[in-house]
Amino acid sequence: MLLNSNNIKEKIEEILNDAVRDGAFPGATYAFITKDKIYSGYVGYQELYPEKKENKIDTIYDMASLTKVVCTTTCIMQLLEQGKIRLFDKINYYLPNFKHDELTIWHLMTHCSGLPEGVPGRKDIAKEKDIWDKIYQVELMFKPGSKIVYSDINFIILGKIVEIVSGLKLNDYAKKNIFEPLKMVDTGYLPNDKERCAATEYRDDESYHGYVKGYVHDETSFALGGVAGHAGLFSTVMDASRFIKMILNNGTLDGQEIISKQTVDLMFKRQISEFDSIGVIPVKARNLGWQAHETFSNAGDYISDNSILHTGFTGTNIWIDRDRNLGFVLLSNRVHPTRNNTKHMRVRACLANMILANWQD
Repeated sequence: MLLNSNNIKEKIEEILNDAVRDGAFPGATYAFITKDKIYSGYVGYQELYPEKKENKIDTIYDMASLTKVVCTTTCIMQLLEQGKIRLFDKINYYLPNFKHDELTIWHLMTHCSGLPEGVPGRKDIAKEKDIWDKIYQVELMFKPGSKIVYSDINFIILGKIVEIVSGLKLNDYAKKNIFEPLKMVDTGYLPNDKERCAATEYRDDESYHGYVKGYVHDETSFALGGVAGHAGLFSTVMDASRFIKMILNNGTLDGQEIISKQTVDLMFKRQISEFDSIGVIPVKARNLGWQAHETFSNAGDYISDNSILHTGFTGTNIWIDRDRNLGFVLLSNRVHPTRNNTKHMRVRACLANMILANWQD
């Protein structure tokens, strides 16, 4: 049964309200986006503790690993098309203290570098210098290019490369070259309006006491001062929608070109895949920065091969299906009050199934 925009919004909110009642997350904001329009809404609460606070469409969410694609990947692609870097540049060309001279930007962008998932002992590290000392000394887990293992370290390094090449801090570069031109007025690192931010997890350690609100949830980004290539970005669903709309319009929105059509084409090109013994759809697949369509996709079972997608640990996700000219973003704080909750994973796939199976423009 095909649905129009009003009916599909009702169906989305029905699924999301059921998820709130089931404890998948306290609340969420969402939008599905075409080349021309944005349809958005919200449900639930932006925080439950210490007291309930109702959600709003302009609630600012911790984007978690959506930082990797909305910010860092876009920055890297801009520098690539400007001729300032190339994908197969060695990492130690930019970071001479980095010990693995075989690793390239491409290895980092596709998560096949062999670097571990995170900085060893990161929960107990409070200083930026100690984080980088660990990164410079970390050992590889496997031969680069032999398999796909998602790693925050990949994008911490990429964020640093953006800073070295551009001469600007990552947050300043992204603000000047992505967020301000796109009029993403509530997007950036280190948010000033903490009262509008959705609360995340409870912390009780040397660095922070209480429910985290307006500060980055990720411990490594927190230790790095809240600005890093892998996490630390905050945004609203309306701002994220403008970013998606830019991608759907081949890199340009309201007359502002953020990246070229050729760069968007490259971002949608699958770079590397892993298959099981009998599969047709890969169990893991990566584009540059973004996930590609794979077996257990967060974008459900109808997403086309001509798609990019990504998730964030706090309960955020984006998918963009270029064949259907349709994008979707869900922002939630499923880690409030604790990260020990994975119900959101099924919800986001079911949402995508409903939208992609029933949408008509």
